[in-house]
Amino acid sequence: MMGVLRFAALITVLIAPAAMAEDDDNERGYFIPANTAAKNFYGSVRLGYGDNDAPGSNQDGSVTNVRTEENDTVFSVSGGYRITDNFGVQAAYHDFGESEFRGESSGGISWDPGSVSAVQDANGWELGVLGRWPLSDRWYMLGYVGYLFWESREVFEESGGMSVLEESGSDLSYALGFEFDHGLRDRIIYRFMGSHHEVGDLGYNVNSVSAEIVYVFP
Repeated sequence: MMGVLRFAALITVLIAPAAMAEDDDNERGYFIPANTAAKNFYGSVRLGYGDNDAPGSNQDGSVTNVRTEENDTVFSVSGGYRITDNFGVQAAYHDFGESEFRGESSGGISWDPGSVSAVQDANGWELGVLGRWPLSDRWYMLGYVGYLFWESREVFEESGGMSVLEESGSDLSYALGFEFDHGLRDRIIYRFMGSHHEVGDLGYNVNSVSAEIVYVFP
């Protein structure tokens, strides 16, 4: 219960500035004085729902009673810098969650006979550029292209024992979305993004939709 109350208090603190009128006459921000060295930097937290197609690659034709879980929560934290009102650069860390494959194998190319399972988790660091185009006074369309440095770990279990496959690499990524900007000096901005990443040497697709809270320094 205390954790829920703390979370609610945090959200209240974050959203409170957005409920106020535009601060055209305010000479300093709510949290950080305006025109400091931090001007135009921003930080954000993103939470969403992802789909990973890795489990399908574990079906070698010998597995029945297949149970897969391709969906999980995805989480990201990022920081960036607005070079202009319409263009910026940012870095982010992504946790793509887990995907699972389970079933019963009669013995095949990939599996020993018996119960089999594969669980993959993936994460990565990303660098990229973000463009924003105004649709109205407050709404913007977003386009993002980045380069993801990913790591994945897949654990296989079967009658012959357990094995672990760890991989790392890098791939292009991209996202499209929308942004709502309140226009305050200390701006709490909301983003809604659809993203595409690839992880694993076989290029497993991780597609996600997410909501993001962004704080832009004054």
